Amino acid sequence: MLRSSFRKNSRLLLILIMVLASVRVIAAGSITLSTSSLPHFRGVYPGQFSDVQFYYVQASGISQDLTITVNGPFKVSLDCMDQFSSSLTLSPSNGNISSKRIYVRFFPESTGQKQGTLTHQAGDAGPSTISLSGQGISTTIPTGYYNSATGQGSQLKTQLFMIINDQQPQTYSSLWSHFRDSDATFTAKVWDMYSDKPCQEPPYVFTFGEDQDTGSGGNVEGQYYNREHSVPQSWFESAMPMYTDMFHIFPTDKMVNGKRGNYPYGEVSNPSWTSQNGSKLGPNTTGGYSGTAFEPIDAYKGDIARGYFYMATRYEDDFPSWQGNGNASEVFENREFPGLKAWALEMFLAWHTQDPVSQKEIIRNQAIYEAQGNRNPFIDHPEFAYRIWDENYVSVSNPGLNKNFQLYPNPASDWIILEAPEGARSLDVYSLQGARILSRDLVGGANRINTGDLEPGLYLLILNTVRETYHKKMLIQ
Repeated sequence: MLRSSFRKNSRLLLILIMVLASVRVIAAGSITLSTSSLPHFRGVYPGQFSDVQFYYVQASGISQDLTITVNGPFKVSLDCMDQFSSSLTLSPSNGNISSKRIYVRFFPESTGQKQGTLTHQAGDAGPSTISLSGQGISTTIPTGYYNSATGQGSQLKTQLFMIINDQQPQTYSSLWSHFRDSDATFTAKVWDMYSDKPCQEPPYVFTFGEDQDTGSGGNVEGQYYNREHSVPQSWFESAMPMYTDMFHIFPTDKMVNGKRGNYPYGEVSNPSWTSQNGSKLGPNTTGGYSGTAFEPIDAYKGDIARGYFYMATRYEDDFPSWQGNGNASEVFENREFPGLKAWALEMFLAWHTQDPVSQKEIIRNQAIYEAQGNRNPFIDHPEFAYRIWDENYVSVSNPGLNKNFQLYPNPASDWIILEAPEGARSLDVYSLQGARILSRDLVGGANRINTGDLEPGLYLLILNTVRETYHKKMLIQ
């Protein structure tokens, strides 16, 4: 009798333990991540930040907020372009968090290989982690490369021509292999500006070699990639070295490349055709050209503009002879300076400002330099474009003041891009009467700052870092 009672109680105790364990699992909930690691973020200058990567997180059966904390020089955000921080909080709805896309960027403060971890926790659920890695790199610009680039306007343009005109022409077939170094995504796929969507999954991706143009097909998007001359080769009659100059040649979808044809780049509001990533073909609506144009997506307009600035500079002794070839005369002048037609120059300067230099371009610039021996000055020094072509550009030299950061455009109107040094913390803007009228936190690298509320005039910018303070003047017009 006693033994039977003991067995019965033991069974009840076992059942109770199982129930409690089950309740605990249910209470803890679960966190699901789309990956356990992100691809290596590659090289980034200290004080700047990487291009974006993303992953997905979801949770079920949780009773507390899900927190994402970052260990290492990385930051996360729900916004692809802004508000990156070292932690993020997601609140559940009825105990669940539907799939959320989390954006990640790399913010190195020093050189060397870096590691990091994203930790996800919601009460007893978790921790679930994602491994991160990247490399802080020293500047890739050779010492003294731009020492002779001291002028402004046409003088500076010719100075740059003298610096970059001694390149080593490549064979056309070698471009396929060079693309693997110059135009690879974080996942080592083809970085195609005509199909990519930087803040979401692209409609399709190309694999190097496997999806390379074979000379046939390409009647639909996503079938093959080929070699897109952003300055159409018919404009310069396929002459060397323009024909293989990598600074204006990109791997792109064959069908989209064919649609673009030999039309100039422009801005299109009523497209006759739109690609799967949003690139458009149709009547141009900007400036003095009303013919057919091709408009890339906003994320790559700066890349295209800086390619054209390079071509107008590198071939300033050649492009006057391109007149009469296709649409060349709609974009290029028949004289060395300014080199580009007014409507195109105005548009490209706007694109250059709206889409600042990215990690993608910095890596591409170095890969091409290693292949053909010259660089794109407008990637290394974005301010060169304003010094050459912006007639309203005013040099705001500051005798006796530090110059260890750059801002552009200057003069400015609605906003500026401030290239802050390593360890940047905050920016204060003062009137010449000494009143502080704007203050904001900074990250090292490119910072977009709204100046639309400032009255026209001169201002003093004071940039504070962890070690010292820098000053510069800014003109609002």
